[in-house]
Amino acid sequence: MDTLLIKKADIAKVLGMQSCIDAVEEAFRLYGQKKVQMPIMGYMSFDNYNGDMRSMSAYIPDFPIAGTKASTVHPDNPNRQMPTLMATIILIDPSNGFPLAIIDGTYITSMRTGAAGGVAVKYLANEKIDTIGFIGAGAQARSLLDAMFVVRPKIKNVKVYDIREPRAQEFEKYCREKYNVEVQLEGRIADAVTGCQIVNTSTASRQPLFDKTVVSPGTHFNAIGADAEGKQELSPSILRDAVLVIDDWLEASHTGEINVPVHMGELKREDINADLGEIVTGQKKGRQSEDDITVFDSAGLAFQDIVTAWKVYNLILKNEEIKSQLHKINFAE
Repeated sequence: MDTLLIKKADIAKVLGMQSCIDAVEEAFRLYGQKKVQMPIMGYMSFDNYNGDMRSMSAYIPDFPIAGTKASTVHPDNPNRQMPTLMATIILIDPSNGFPLAIIDGTYITSMRTGAAGGVAVKYLANEKIDTIGFIGAGAQARSLLDAMFVVRPKIKNVKVYDIREPRAQEFEKYCREKYNVEVQLEGRIADAVTGCQIVNTSTASRQPLFDKTVVSPGTHFNAIGADAEGKQELSPSILRDAVLVIDDWLEASHTGEINVPVHMGELKREDINADLGEIVTGQKKGRQSEDDITVFDSAGLAFQDIVTAWKVYNLILKNEEIKSQLHKINFAE
């Protein structure tokens, strides 16, 4: 039997944001029904190189599929003309342990993270969305933007702030060319937050980026950037007063947006309103009024990667043209 080698270009040919959102939403539904096995993420630091590696595994019996993602984060990589995050996913047949595919996980990570933000917006944001904001305008912001337009297609205005002005300008161009919307490049973070109904944060910040005074009533936040201990983007005052939804307690409290206030004793588990799986399955409610501030803390979970990779694998199996061009390897040889 052959193991398929699937690169980014192959994934991009078959995986659209709508289908990715559908897959991630179904995965959250199964997780909310306790039909997913997922050990806590393994974390290893490369102190000499200002980097780290994370290992993330999940088994979803209903599909059935299992797999592992190995991802690395090196903040200095942009200076080397390399991505900050790189990842590889191995899909495993749980019935016999055979490696079905080795897949580029960098693109899948970006897509599934944007999709998770889209699922959160679908269930937590107000229906009428006119203006959205982005703090951080890298690759992750693009997939979040794509997801926003899937679930709230009537967006008219986009505000953007990035510490790197050229990156903000590239994001502005992407917004205008793909969605023909008005884009405002902001020189201050606060200006990219005020007046927005949805704000997406995807930075590497280790301190709150803004305070509660600049937040408009009814705003929904996708807090994406915090993915390691010590990282945070939102003020604890915002989190305490918001309808706070996480993806998973163990992961979020260790590496997600809530990790710092939890470790400092400023936030407790009872302050969490729900996890997203509980919202998707209807076990708990999210937004109660149009003026509620809602926050989705997206630590990023292995089952999102595995279900998205499984979706890609099956779409490629159905596409004979792409399938025939793939590299394959027989590990038994």
